[in-house]
Amino acid sequence: MTGRLLDFAPAAWQAYRELPAGEESGVRRALQRLAADPAAVRAGPGSRRYQVVEQRLPQAAQVWGFPVDAPDGGRRLVVWREVANVIEIGYIGPAPSQVTE
Repeated sequence: MTGRLLDFAPAAWQAYRELPAGEESGVRRALQRLAADPAAVRAGPGSRRYQVVEQRLPQAAQVWGFPVDAPDGGRRLVVWREVANVIEIGYIGPAPSQVTE
């Protein structure tokens, strides 16, 4: 299996570049796993589909997000979709806190 090309939205690229060194390496490893095997990332723990985002996009493609643990105990969220052989990264930033019902 060949890896996919990662294509960052401008805001996601800026957020990635501004991550502190410890967080940047964790997000980079997560993005490498995503490029190598998006199906495994979709099936992984914490991964979820964002249909509300899909409805607002012009191209029909599933939108997924997965958390990445930060060294300070926080979490980053990576939101992405796969279009052909490209993984579009739409958001990298703080993960929303878990909502309990």
